[in-house]
Amino acid sequence: MATFQQQLERARKLKPKKLEIDLFKFIRSIEKDLLDIQKKRISQDSKDIFGNPIGFYSYWTEVITDGRKKQGQPFTGIDSGDWMKGFYMQEVSGVLRFSSRDPKNQDILNSDHWLSDELFGLSDKELKEVITSRLLPFFIKNSRDILNL
Repeated sequence: MATFQQQLERARKLKPKKLEIDLFKFIRSIEKDLLDIQKKRISQDSKDIFGNPIGFYSYWTEVITDGRKKQGQPFTGIDSGDWMKGFYMQEVSGVLRFSSRDPKNQDILNSDHWLSDELFGLSDKELKEVITSRLLPFFIKNSRDILNL
């Protein structure tokens, strides 16, 4: 059990810059998980970050694919070549940005066939889940470690 003075000394180690650096490193360590959340939302749920449909296959897609994709089925993004494989996250001036390195990325985002260009990032529900299940436990543990609790 620490004395008041000892605990006060430990509390001085809780520097905002250190907490920021630790949190940044942790977010970088879960980058793949954040990208996988987006891939799942697009490929399985066929939704943008606001929960809206991203698009539906046309009659001509059904014809071209010999019926593998049916008219009216939701887009999955899987058939867009290396688009989903190229997903990445970067930090720009303290803001996390998501995109794809695939050269077709802008074509996809600007396409009249896709109903939304709001594909990258986390929905509010996804973000709340990440905060609750990943960021908050990390932040609490990291602070406890610094304070030797």
